[in-house]
Amino acid sequence: MMRKVVAAGWISQIAIPIAAFVAMWQLAAMAIANPATLPTPAHVFSLAIEFSLQPGPRGYTAIYHLERTFLRVLIATVIALSLSVVFGILMWRSETVEAVLSDWLPFWMTIPTVILILICMILFQFSTMSVIVAVLVAATPFGIVNLWEGMKSVDTGLLEMTAAFDASSFQVWKDVYVPHLSPYIFGTFRYILGMVWKIVALAEVFGIQSGIGSMFRYWYSQGRIDALLAYLLVFVLVMLTIEYGVLKPVEWRTFKWRDSNVS
Repeated sequence: MMRKVVAAGWISQIAIPIAAFVAMWQLAAMAIANPATLPTPAHVFSLAIEFSLQPGPRGYTAIYHLERTFLRVLIATVIALSLSVVFGILMWRSETVEAVLSDWLPFWMTIPTVILILICMILFQFSTMSVIVAVLVAATPFGIVNLWEGMKSVDTGLLEMTAAFDASSFQVWKDVYVPHLSPYIFGTFRYILGMVWKIVALAEVFGIQSGIGSMFRYWYSQGRIDALLAYLLVFVLVMLTIEYGVLKPVEWRTFKWRDSNVS
């Protein structure tokens, strides 16, 4: 039964939209009839395979650049999520922390990402550290707010019940807070991950010499829209694989108890 549901979801959410997009792309390429302006999907796909297997203009394959980008994304996501959980809980536990952070969070959440990346690039001399710092400043505030709201929405009836049964702090956290916060943490993780992918790629476009974004910049400067789209295709395929091949199954297995409770 589960396999049928997954297959149906895969077809409706992934296969059909992708097929429709590729069909429209093919029709547009045929209508324009100028590969220098809009190459066909087949050409871009073959180019993506070539770049993934053969070294590019800087002596590295697309897989190498993808690994560099993914490493930055992974480091920044783990740090941002950890800070979000810690400060989200601290804001709920401490009125002082809440008063301080609640005044500053709107400021950090409204800074334009492009400006933030440029400032970090200058301060940290176009290094990987500049990418990570830019990501942390841009993404962490949203995670903190989400976890803070999650802590405030804990069922007070459950807390009163644990107090009535004289449950220890460890039991309260294990049986009440952690199950309650799990969907918020997972949702925050997915949101931060999606934001981090875009920020890291944009930061690499601005000045990093490795990573998918750096190759976007290189092929743009060469006027090769087909090569740029090939790297973009590799980037998107990896993101879709992580989303639907890893995160979706993990989400279903982790939170399937909620569906069984509802039914």
